[in-house]
Amino acid sequence: MKFYSITSRNLKHALTLLFAVFLTGIFQAQNLSISPYSRFGVGDLQPIQTPRNVAMGGLSVALVSPLDLTTQNPASYMNLDSLMVNFEVALHTAHSRLQQTINGETTSANTNRASLGQISFAFPITNWLRSGFGLTPTSNMSYNVSREFGVGDTIIGRRILNHQGDGGLSQVFFGLALGTNQISVGANFNYQFGSFTRNTYVFFLDTILPIPTATERLVEINAAGFFVDFGLQYRQPLSARYQLGFGFTFRPRYNLNADRNLLELSTFRQGGIVDTIHAEASAEGTLRMPEMYRFGLSLERLGRWVIAAEYSLVDFSNYREFGHRDPNLSVSQMFRMGMEYKGRPFDNRFMNRLTYRFGFHHGTSYVAFGEESLIQQGISFGFGMPIVRRGGFGGNFARLDFAIELGRKGNRNIPGQIQENYGRIVVGISAFDRWFIRGRFD
Repeated sequence: MKFYSITSRNLKHALTLLFAVFLTGIFQAQNLSISPYSRFGVGDLQPIQTPRNVAMGGLSVALVSPLDLTTQNPASYMNLDSLMVNFEVALHTAHSRLQQTINGETTSANTNRASLGQISFAFPITNWLRSGFGLTPTSNMSYNVSREFGVGDTIIGRRILNHQGDGGLSQVFFGLALGTNQISVGANFNYQFGSFTRNTYVFFLDTILPIPTATERLVEINAAGFFVDFGLQYRQPLSARYQLGFGFTFRPRYNLNADRNLLELSTFRQGGIVDTIHAEASAEGTLRMPEMYRFGLSLERLGRWVIAAEYSLVDFSNYREFGHRDPNLSVSQMFRMGMEYKGRPFDNRFMNRLTYRFGFHHGTSYVAFGEESLIQQGISFGFGMPIVRRGGFGGNFARLDFAIELGRKGNRNIPGQIQENYGRIVVGISAFDRWFIRGRFD
């Protein structure tokens, strides 16, 4: 059996290179979502998840592990090895099939996308204090939806209504956790920033009236602000082999300072004259973001397996954009459940060294149409594979994590809804190293 090793010097060089990429802010230009539902609010929300979280149904807040960085609950930083530095980076790729039924006919379209996910880093400060920081995309807006109406209208004629949008929000965070091996509390201090555009076009195709051939409404919003996430974890040993875990996180309501540029135009058929109906430059306002709650429980047989469940609640009806409420935003509730069967890293058989994960989620999205909430559900699975070590866990260690999620959002049989069937693949690398240890010779 052969293991490949990596030196501490090489690992630090790799981390330096990756953080150089991190500092360029490449997340700002990426669009992970190509979804008609990203039109609402600040876009399609992107939870801060590692491949381990994704494979276990998206849960995270009650997981306890010395070799897994769970940034969604800052209290979990206390679980990490007191001498170990932890670094994680993830890559997301996804395929979606959009379907809608109108007048008994179903139309469909396919989309593909790929993006770098979160980059996170954690290290110990003292025996009772840990820290973590990173960068992650938090929402993505990317849509282009058109529909034709007015067929048979002999006065105004046929019209095409088109909605386009692009942009999103990213987030830099720095977290601290303190406590004991049984209870810990933590906080992530976040800076959220980004911009997005929403463009609406109405094209009059064959009207006989002296009205514009097209009207356009162009909106660009830039936003930034600070907020704090709070977390709690409690671990209760049941015996020498079993442990019960509880996790809770809370994000208070917060505001992002924003400025908006708005332009409304009409284009006339004769001469192509463009008339400015309304213009608004750098109007100042706020984006009021809703509070968020997560509760989780876990049962673990130490070193062998863990089963966990989680419930989350976000009331996006409290979202306000420059003082206005979007009637299509509602309460998002999600139930998640997952299991992890841990491998034996020193086993001679490769398959026995793998860690296997399974999970599912079911709930409602933050988007609703009338009285119908948008149902979101899916299943997931994956594995973790140790790829590098020297001296076992006492030296350097790295792991490749892989997750697949299959899900559905919306229902094409409900009028007005588009059904989005998607598959997502997440690949991540976790690297661990013991730093800040002074060598000695006797």
